[in-house]
Amino acid sequence: MVIKTESDLTPAVLAVMNRTEDPRLREILVAMVTHLHAFVREVRLTEVEFREATAMLNEIGKLHTDHHNEFVLMAGSLGVSSLVCLLNNGDRGQTETSQSLLGPFWRLNSPRVENGGSIIRSETPGTPLFVHAKVVDRDGKPIAGAEVDVWHASPVGLYENQDPDQA
Repeated sequence: MVIKTESDLTPAVLAVMNRTEDPRLREILVAMVTHLHAFVREVRLTEVEFREATAMLNEIGKLHTDHHNEFVLMAGSLGVSSLVCLLNNGDRGQTETSQSLLGPFWRLNSPRVENGGSIIRSETPGTPLFVHAKVVDRDGKPIAGAEVDVWHASPVGLYENQDPDQA
């Protein structure tokens, strides 16, 4: 397909996306391209604005580490994370245990602490936060083997995977 005008571009890109084998991935890619192209046309995005937007995304990518995902934070800021949770968790997200965002700076494979233990790893001024949790089913019966993830920022507002001074 020869692309002579801007109106030729979207169908050409969609033709490539439509070759995607996985039906769900194909659906997502086609919708994404369709909406992104419509957005660019709607706001009449300039080349300077496009460079600024891609520079911003590049900077966000540079902030990503094994312990910090800046793209998740951006998705939260844009309301996308909340929308995904609300769309996928029962009655507008109001279920017994609706999915919630894993919060700022949640970390996979964080140290396990036994019931009654402390997540404090170094001297920390201020009043400690105590959490009492009970995980139950719809009938109020305890759920065996349930785990509760708890994390909290330091008095200066940083999480341990943001602050190298916290052990």
